[in-house]
Amino acid sequence: MIMLDLLESAIRVVDGKESVISSVALKDGRISVGKFGIALKGRVFVIGAGKASGKMAEGIESILLERIQAGYVNVLSGTENFFNLHKIRVLPAGHPIPDVRTLEGTRKIVELVRKLDKSDVVITLISGGGSALMELPMPGITLEDLNRATKLLLECGARIQEINAVRKHISQVKGGRLARLCRPATVISLIISDVIGDPLDTIASGPTAPDTTTFQDAWDVLEKYDLLEKMPESIVKTIKKGIRGEIEDTPKPGDPLFEHVHNFIVANNEKALNAAAQQAKDLDLNALVLGSFIEGEARHVGQTLAGIAQGIKHQNVPISPPAVVLAGGETTVRVMGPGKGGRNQEVVLGSVEKIFGESGLCIASVGTDGIDGITDAAGAIADGKTLSRALNLGLKPSTFLNKNDSYSFFLALNDLIFTGPTLTNVMDVMGAVILEP
Repeated sequence: MIMLDLLESAIRVVDGKESVISSVALKDGRISVGKFGIALKGRVFVIGAGKASGKMAEGIESILLERIQAGYVNVLSGTENFFNLHKIRVLPAGHPIPDVRTLEGTRKIVELVRKLDKSDVVITLISGGGSALMELPMPGITLEDLNRATKLLLECGARIQEINAVRKHISQVKGGRLARLCRPATVISLIISDVIGDPLDTIASGPTAPDTTTFQDAWDVLEKYDLLEKMPESIVKTIKKGIRGEIEDTPKPGDPLFEHVHNFIVANNEKALNAAAQQAKDLDLNALVLGSFIEGEARHVGQTLAGIAQGIKHQNVPISPPAVVLAGGETTVRVMGPGKGGRNQEVVLGSVEKIFGESGLCIASVGTDGIDGITDAAGAIADGKTLSRALNLGLKPSTFLNKNDSYSFFLALNDLIFTGPTLTNVMDVMGAVILEP
């Protein structure tokens, strides 16, 4: 099926290994990324964390194996045996909640970079999930305190920027602190983005990026959401110490340390969409890319995507069939029921009634990490016949939407998309194929 082939192309091009190999070059003892280059005069160390970082480590070893001194990369627990590495050790860690292994692996990373020389180079491999997979709380804060604080922040309704303001100020590695630990070495950070707009200070909580927030900002967030009395005492004490100047704040934009830190996005959602669009063109399909900034309620996004596809099919607007529409981003699901599902499955379920009876039209959406919500599916696919097939089985889309049970709906129809862990993550990719007017 064309739609599935396009989604596969999108995921393949953001593979961690291939993304590093296509971005990094070594020639005559000089490493280069884009227009940046530096002679490798000292030792080379590799560190990192994230869902894609194991594959990224394979990529960097294929280029620099003989030059790498040592390295540690924290990866998703259960995937640690998926990689073929020689100098870099992969360490399993907990996700989405940091666990003891997370802290142990991060300590190894921190110890590795504590005694570096000016001639040394540290290559950091950062990708989605790195916020949980690489963590070391400030002294005095236990793992239980950290996870309690994270839970309170996630449940209070705070924006991600506010959550990160707190998290960065109770961590030894977030908010540019990892870059500070690497001084005086040169840091080359290779990043696969799982965040809309690719903000360096947000991806994995910006371990090698400047931070614009302060301890006072962190305090203000706790005060705003009435969390000061609920937070573990160690968290509140740490932030108070920071406000008093007893703990150094995160490094800010303009800090001299960033003269030796070079951050590069090597893969993102845009790259995935462009690859799928190019394959569509190779198949003689007109391609419309809507960008990588899709947000909003998942079911409503599905309805909108269906409407755009119908405009193409019936009005030749803004392009004519045969065509494909592609978009990326990260939708949200308002949980109202006890069902099983994910945002990608709910995007597609939201489109089912609208595309009923539309021949030659299908819609699909997948999480590029291969995991949609708390399910084993990456996403789902539907076409103009999906509704009638469902009704024949006694399945009403509205009932399953109300229960947030998209997984059960598509499981019954055999229309779930399974990829297994893809070992990368650039948010979600969705699209519609329109083959006939």
